[in-house]
Amino acid sequence: MESLADLVADLEKSGHGVIMTMGKGGVGKTTVAAAIAVSLAQRGHRVHLGTTDPAAHIEQTLAGEVEGLSISRIDPPAETATYRAEVMRSLGETLDPSSLALLEEDLRSPCTEEIAVFRAFAREVAGGEDRFVVLDTAPTGHTLLLLDASQSYQRELDRQSRNSQPEAVLNLLTRLRDPDFTKLLLVTLAEATPVHEAAALQQDLRRAGIQPFAWVVNQSLLDCGSLDPVLGSRESAEHRYFDEIAHDHADRIVWIPWQLEEPTGPKALAKLERPGA
Repeated sequence: MESLADLVADLEKSGHGVIMTMGKGGVGKTTVAAAIAVSLAQRGHRVHLGTTDPAAHIEQTLAGEVEGLSISRIDPPAETATYRAEVMRSLGETLDPSSLALLEEDLRSPCTEEIAVFRAFAREVAGGEDRFVVLDTAPTGHTLLLLDASQSYQRELDRQSRNSQPEAVLNLLTRLRDPDFTKLLLVTLAEATPVHEAAALQQDLRRAGIQPFAWVVNQSLLDCGSLDPVLGSRESAEHRYFDEIAHDHADRIVWIPWQLEEPTGPKALAKLERPGA
């Protein structure tokens, strides 16, 4: 096992690219993403931290500005409004009233939001060409829908003229499948459900041609040294899941120890890098 500092030291070698945290809801994806982004920025890199999770609280986790670090969230309603306006500008003037009404009806369908969010996600990923982009993704199910959309969109592009599509969209799946460009981190707790959901997610990713870079076990009681019988029992139970991860799922495991309080702010996030330091 290795520390978060070891992981970041390896991640920064490329000088740019995309780092994505994935996993079950509630395992600490936002915290891990923020800690990595802060660490990279403090090492002198240009970093953008974004999220596809509407429930994430990146601003609260950072609790302040960090030099070299920008943040954003993909806001589905805002992205949908922008996309609708873009389509109307490009097509609206060329249509007769009947066709225009059909277009407006099409743009009110639920799939319009899916397309808008997908394009925004592709744009975020493309930003990794000249900086580090750290993406905190939505819980597993939402992430898989986004991945499915990427593959479906790619198949559709292969059947159509690609000239009208943004570069970010055209190259999204290629970027996600490039292990030198995109590093996927599966974040979990040393508990049955998070581990097994992460394992299932890993299988889905591999079927899509995407290989996770590492597993991050967050909030671990391993080696906590507590004399409390309840904590001691939980620590013992964790060994089973660490063994399962190492034996069945991952060659690379990053360990983040249990924190009494949720880390907020650059100083608290930095403490996650070196357990016991």
